Amino acid sequence: MARYNKLATKMLSLLASGIVLGYIKDQKQRKELIRESDRIWRSIDRNQLFHALNILKMKKLVRVVEMADNNRVSINNRGRIRARRYLLDSLEVKKTKKWDGKWRIVIFDVPESRKSVRDGLRYHLKRLGFSEFQKSVFAIPYPCEDEIVTLINLMGLKDYVRYLESSISYEADLKKEFKLR
Repeated sequence: MARYNKLATKMLSLLASGIVLGYIKDQKQRKELIRESDRIWRSIDRNQLFHALNILKMKKLVRVVEMADNNRVSINNRGRIRARRYLLDSLEVKKTKKWDGKWRIVIFDVPESRKSVRDGLRYHLKRLGFSEFQKSVFAIPYPCEDEIVTLINLMGLKDYVRYLESSISYEADLKKEFKLR
């Protein structure tokens, strides 16, 4: 059963890749996502695929519409929520070999009425490797605009979060934290 849960997660990930494609501006990353989706799709055994698809259907995570020539699978709200959680947990910022001298800064002002979402944003920024510069200001030295855009869109925070690339005065403590020269 665990094997099918892993496969079901892969399938939700594939269906959710379409959601992520809408957030990524960088052509190279879009191609990489499509290539990775193709690799996952080709790696799935077709018998296991149909079994896992039935599991997702029974758990009401996807809807299967049977058509004359083939079946059409779409992800529903419950599946989207599960896929969103998976996508949030799989986001990562890749460290570059050489620092370009720019800091990537995320600033936000999320209302108190959305406190749990604000705390979730802080959690994900720290998990991605950001340093908490101030309570609602985080910094990292690595390019990550697409990851941040994806994060804020998945969390529904685009009206409350800003992403900047800038230099920072008095950056010695940050450089030390990230082991930069």
